[in-house]
Amino acid sequence: MITDDNPFDDMNEVESAPPPRPPKESTYDPPPRPPKNEPVENSYSSTTIDMAEYERRLADLEARERAVAERERQVAQDQRQAEAKLQAANKAAANDKPAPNWPPCLPKKIVYMNFREEIPDELRGRVRMSYIHFLVSLVILLYNVVCAAACIAVDAAAIGDLILACVYVPFLGAMIFIVFRRLYKASKSGRSLSYFLFYVGFTIEIIIGIVAIVGPPKGGLIGIMWTVAAFNAENKKCVGFMCLVNSIIWIADTVFMIYLWIHTRVSFKRAGGLKAVRKQAVEKATFGVVKAAKEHPDAAKKVGEAAVDYARENPEVVREAASAAYGASGY
Repeated sequence: MITDDNPFDDMNEVESAPPPRPPKESTYDPPPRPPKNEPVENSYSSTTIDMAEYERRLADLEARERAVAERERQVAQDQRQAEAKLQAANKAAANDKPAPNWPPCLPKKIVYMNFREEIPDELRGRVRMSYIHFLVSLVILLYNVVCAAACIAVDAAAIGDLILACVYVPFLGAMIFIVFRRLYKASKSGRSLSYFLFYVGFTIEIIIGIVAIVGPPKGGLIGIMWTVAAFNAENKKCVGFMCLVNSIIWIADTVFMIYLWIHTRVSFKRAGGLKAVRKQAVEKATFGVVKAAKEHPDAAKKVGEAAVDYARENPEVVREAASAAYGASGY
């Protein structure tokens, strides 16, 4: 039996069907899985940790800055307090100077003297002797006035001696400050310059004492010459004895002054002698110049300019002065 089925139809269908396409390879590559023991890194948590560390360090830095600023403020405050205390101490020291207590016989005191507090033990006796000597010298000068008045009975020209004898009394007050106060300050500070100034004034006083022993007319000091004149006058033996006593007192006073002059020289040598006097005189003069320059800067500037101009115009004179100063310094 013949059929219409074509045996090759199935083959044609098979041949005509397109071949199946191979599956496409996927480009997705999954991330590797971390090991079991290693934690998974999270970008959000890492950022959070970094910000927290930054804020902690920033807070620590700010705290240190505040501590440094507080320390600087405290140091500045302590420095201001120290300066204030120093100024207060200097002001208190200036205001706490002991009040003058001499002379005790006057209502208004002039200077302060305290042998026990200001004079060393080894020099205190000498200074006391000098002080007693000046008190005794006041009595001597008053008695000298009485003798000068009595000598008018011997010679009417003695009125001039009486006037001069009265002048010597206040002169002793000046000698107390020129001589005794110099010895007091020298014994207190040990400065050779004060000892030297004491010697200058004390030498003048010794010379006056020697003149008083001689007692020349019209000298205001009743001594040996007036004693002889009074004894040679008729009925003036009483005046002669008064003048004799005055002469003996002047001799004793002068001998004591010479003894004190020699005895004080030991302290003068210990203080440095003339070499120290030159040095201290230069220091005192320099201090005076600096103080005057601070008080009068305009005048100091003009003097400085004038000195510079003179030095430029006269270099030889300046060189000689510098050589002389160097030689006088003893170096």
